[in-house]
Amino acid sequence: MLSFANLRKTKGHTVSLFMMFLIAALLLNAGSLVFSNFGSFFEKSTKELHASDVYYIIPNALYSEEVDQYVRTNKNVLNVQKEEALWVPVSMSYNGDIREVSLLINDADKQRELSKWKFVGEHLPPDSMSIYLPYVMNIDGGYKLNDKFELTVKDKTFSFTIKGFTEDTFFSSLDTGSLGVYLPHETYENLGQQLGDSYRATLLFADLDKVNNEVEAGIREFIPNDVSTASTLGNDSSTLFSMDFELVKMSRVLMSSMVSVMTMAFAAIIAIVCLIVVRFRIGNSIEEDMIKIGSLKAIGYTSRQIIGSIVLQYSLIAFVGSLVGISLSYLTTPLLSNVFAHQSGLKWVQGFDGRVSSIVLCALLAVVILVSFLTSGQLRKLNPIVALRGGIVTHSFRKNHMPLHRARGRLPVVLGLKSMLQNRKQTLMIGVILAAVSFASTFGFVMFYNTTVDTKAFAETPGVELSNAIAILNPEADHTELIESLKNRSEVRKVQFVDQASLKMENKDVTAYVMDDFSTKETNTVYKGRYPLHSNEVVLAGVLADQVDKTIGDRVTISLGGKQAEYRITGLSQGSNMGGMNVSIRRDGMLQINPTFKQQSLQIYLNSGSKADEFVNKLERDYGDSLISAIDMDKTLEQGLGMYTSIVSKLGTAMMVITVVVVILVLYFVINSSVIRKKRELGIQKAIGFTTLQLMNQLSIGFLPPILIGVVIGSAVGITQTNAIMSAAQRTMGIMKANYVITTSWIALFGVALILVSYLTSMLITYRIRKISAYALVSE
Repeated sequence: MLSFANLRKTKGHTVSLFMMFLIAALLLNAGSLVFSNFGSFFEKSTKELHASDVYYIIPNALYSEEVDQYVRTNKNVLNVQKEEALWVPVSMSYNGDIREVSLLINDADKQRELSKWKFVGEHLPPDSMSIYLPYVMNIDGGYKLNDKFELTVKDKTFSFTIKGFTEDTFFSSLDTGSLGVYLPHETYENLGQQLGDSYRATLLFADLDKVNNEVEAGIREFIPNDVSTASTLGNDSSTLFSMDFELVKMSRVLMSSMVSVMTMAFAAIIAIVCLIVVRFRIGNSIEEDMIKIGSLKAIGYTSRQIIGSIVLQYSLIAFVGSLVGISLSYLTTPLLSNVFAHQSGLKWVQGFDGRVSSIVLCALLAVVILVSFLTSGQLRKLNPIVALRGGIVTHSFRKNHMPLHRARGRLPVVLGLKSMLQNRKQTLMIGVILAAVSFASTFGFVMFYNTTVDTKAFAETPGVELSNAIAILNPEADHTELIESLKNRSEVRKVQFVDQASLKMENKDVTAYVMDDFSTKETNTVYKGRYPLHSNEVVLAGVLADQVDKTIGDRVTISLGGKQAEYRITGLSQGSNMGGMNVSIRRDGMLQINPTFKQQSLQIYLNSGSKADEFVNKLERDYGDSLISAIDMDKTLEQGLGMYTSIVSKLGTAMMVITVVVVILVLYFVINSSVIRKKRELGIQKAIGFTTLQLMNQLSIGFLPPILIGVVIGSAVGITQTNAIMSAAQRTMGIMKANYVITTSWIALFGVALILVSYLTSMLITYRIRKISAYALVSE
């Protein structure tokens, strides 16, 4: 009865606290569902499809009897399935744009024991020229059933009718190398005849005893060096391509995991704010209801009963708020599934998870009960007589901060600051809360800024060189005149070779970035040490260095075929490309182990104002015979990062909006309590001539210093620690030292906006002072 009486008496406080627990529970449960279930949903799907540990795609021109015999007799291969496929670099329409991808075209009528595939949603009976596309083509590519799907191979276009969408483990996302499509047997054979043998490949699915690169390295021993080290940027179907399950899983669920961790961390901050507010409110209610508590004790209520009523009151608010928040979080999972599907290609369907939701609910309730019990425990020491006197004891005197006869300044300002100093606990609480939410909003703002305004740092995350275009040169031709001609073009700022090659280091297969001079590289990925200056030096990716237990100054042996050489580590680099399994080596260092190495990947940097797409068209027109392909890197980068920037940008925006909402709720809670507690004092001030506006400013000014200090501290922590936090969160992606752009001026402006919103909110809340009158206080 006491609990419900208190709830009826403080409806406004109850509603604001209910809203805060709702927000905290919603975010915490949604984040927990994604973190615990999205990855497990992918694993459950892969078990259903009997996904293999690894796959290998080898062009038929390179697949020999020796390779086949090696794979089948290798002791590390437990189970292997071989089938034919068409491996084709194509151009296709994707979400209103043209994309160039490697398409793995499979025979849908072939039965698989390993790495099966399934339909997602409705599918239709096939007819002539039917095709089944990955689900990502539906959710992100904009295709629907019975739509026409056209793919262009060189100058020839093929048209198909979409009869269904599929899910398989390895080929259902744009981030995992190749997209897999399925054709009915007759259509597959017809297409194969039209394309010719040059696009035929062998697809191997294998379960391994130990999942490593040993088998891949063995296969590469049968492939000529000039083929195995060729750049794969524009010619994916020219050599062996392999990917293991763990790398695919990381690619498809890592973004959701990172988002869920950030969401739960933000929810934890909101939950802490709720607990601070609960503690403050209990202390305030004891002070406000001191005489009532004394009366209850005097007529026989025990301290345990009164404490129980307070604990029950806030437990009920937390329970109902959390229950509603958890229920609403299940409405967000389809939205989250839709967002993640654009990147992962997974159709995640989340039902009710009693285990996760129970843990979230019980955790919030347990902490609220504990805080309520400990805070209200001071009632045990409260004597009924002292309570009836309003808490006044024999020598109950406080220091008189800022005596009015000595203080300088306008009276409302002085009274506001005086009130702030007299309510130190309240002041500290507001400062701590504003610091916490300001830090969260600063973090959200940095994420928003780096994915919406200045995307350069986010674009450097993969660790690849950011040029505007790439020309893959024909290794059989002389390129001296071509390179000089490109350098002299008016739209070209610079050209340089940045090649990739497959090597072996410390029994690990790695990708090497090869350059003549790394000092001309524009995307600096070295976070510790320096790039190699001499032929016997190398830079290792931080992830790779950790795996082989090497650091700067150590020596490593790098080999290719039968040749090997020793190199000294001069630096550690970062980047998510190639799963962090890469090194950087000079061209003269590369020639020590591969004397036949030829540079092919010419990076082209354009002057400001030049358009990469127009330049690439000119490149293909003017130098077509000397090129294998030309790539518009501006477009490729935009397409590759588009979905990632969209997800992180939305998360940052949500964090900033929720921060403002929480600040408003907290201020309403605190200021409303303050007006109620000071009702008699405010009435007296009105009687002696203070206006409503003066009293509103007086109260608002009293809250302004802790708001200001809290925002400054929270923003400062966000500015200095955001990159450190992101480094820890992205370490598994190969980002060892995040370097996102921190715009202090913009963050300062956002902090000023937060302070203004807080002040305006406090002015609006204190407007209720207009209803207070001295006459009403006397008559009551």
